[in-house]
Amino acid sequence: MTKIFVAGATGLIGTKLTKRLLEEGYEVAGLTRSQQGKAKLEDQGVTGFIGDVLKADTVESAIASYKPDIIINEITDLKQADMSANTRVRIEGTKNIVTAALNNDVQHIQSQSIAFVYEGGQGLATEETPLDYQSTGERKVTVDGVEALEQETARIPHHIILRYGLLYGPETWFGKDGMIYNQFIDGSVSMSNGIQSFIHIDDAVETAIQALSFEPGIYNVTDDNPVDGEAWAKWYAQLLNVNPTLNIEPAADHERGASNQKFRQQGGKLLYADWQEGMNPIK
Repeated sequence: MTKIFVAGATGLIGTKLTKRLLEEGYEVAGLTRSQQGKAKLEDQGVTGFIGDVLKADTVESAIASYKPDIIINEITDLKQADMSANTRVRIEGTKNIVTAALNNDVQHIQSQSIAFVYEGGQGLATEETPLDYQSTGERKVTVDGVEALEQETARIPHHIILRYGLLYGPETWFGKDGMIYNQFIDGSVSMSNGIQSFIHIDDAVETAIQALSFEPGIYNVTDDNPVDGEAWAKWYAQLLNVNPTLNIEPAADHERGASNQKFRQQGGKLLYADWQEGMNPIK
């Protein structure tokens, strides 16, 4: 039986992913930072390890003990919408995971990345489009984290990098009581008119499973219907039956959306090929 080790196993994607991997017949272990998280994993049949991706010895110990065939890196730190904290996890945490993988002869790894840090230009970005290396401020912090995560992941022979679009669905910013949802409910929304490429949280999970058989490389994981911010905001307000003040700013060059053609050519399938299907009704 194939053994899979999930870093970030009790996170938003990780919780759903570990369950689905078990259903698919894999043997699964997960890394979590708390005893409570370990108990949660073990209650559903996942081997739990307590550790912190920022502490290399705890990562090494868990991977050496479990000896996985595949590692899936779902580590994020977005609870406070702190891009610096998330970037640190991407840089230092991924390095610790990859180093432990190499030390223990793990040849297959998959990492969660994002599809909205491409450089500016016309049309949808593809996997061949450079990252936005000319960015500044908070965006540069995010780009630096993505670059480091992907470079570290690529040290493993069979590496898959999934660049997800904007995640929506239950417990995301766009789900009920999420950050974006609450802005609409509160009556005032400020956003860009840039092109957005979405992906449902359930598709992020299913894609991670599908990608276990993909050829090594980078894949944009987005739905088939990129949309500009104003059109989406008006639709979402109607869905919620609210009438907030919409402050729509001009799009930046880098807000161009991302093509999922490579993912589709690899045989990737989506539960929700259009964000309108996945968002209606709101959950």
